[in-house]
Amino acid sequence: MINGINLEALGTYKNTVEQDAKNGMYSGGIKATWLGGTKVGVETNALQLGDEKIPHSFSFVIDEPEQLLGEHSSPTPQDYLLGGLSGCMMVTFVAMASIKGIELEGVSLEIKSTLDLQGFLGINETSPVGYDAIEYCFTVEGNGTEQDFKEIADQVIQFSPNYATVSNKVKMISSLVVNPTMVKN
Repeated sequence: MINGINLEALGTYKNTVEQDAKNGMYSGGIKATWLGGTKVGVETNALQLGDEKIPHSFSFVIDEPEQLLGEHSSPTPQDYLLGGLSGCMMVTFVAMASIKGIELEGVSLEIKSTLDLQGFLGINETSPVGYDAIEYCFTVEGNGTEQDFKEIADQVIQFSPNYATVSNKVKMISSLVVNPTMVKN
């Protein structure tokens, strides 16, 4: 066990996936419900890891600041997006350091980005609707060398699922269900 990462369990799981690729299939999801105004309630679904169903029941609320018509009662959608990105990148960093036998004293990750809301508001067709760049910086303390930490940061780019999802174009598959009893004629 290094940095709270059970390397024996990680090795066993890796072997399980190497023996049968379906054991590496991880799926989950959420259900979001409009709560009024800019508030959205989110509930997580159970996870599926290979053949194993994992109970996973959490909930949280998303809101916007008052300047964007919200109540500023909860983190924004962008906070959760960047938070999910940072969590995955951090876990990948710590796991890779642990595999190398590097003991960490501390790791932090700062992420910054800017949205041009002209795109969201439809004011300027040349303004992107989403982020056009995300900046991040790891600050790390531990018994590794600077070269070790550079290699680990490169492994984050290579192996973090959320990093890959945000940095690569992802196919979005859409559907819509309209409740016929609620539709005005």
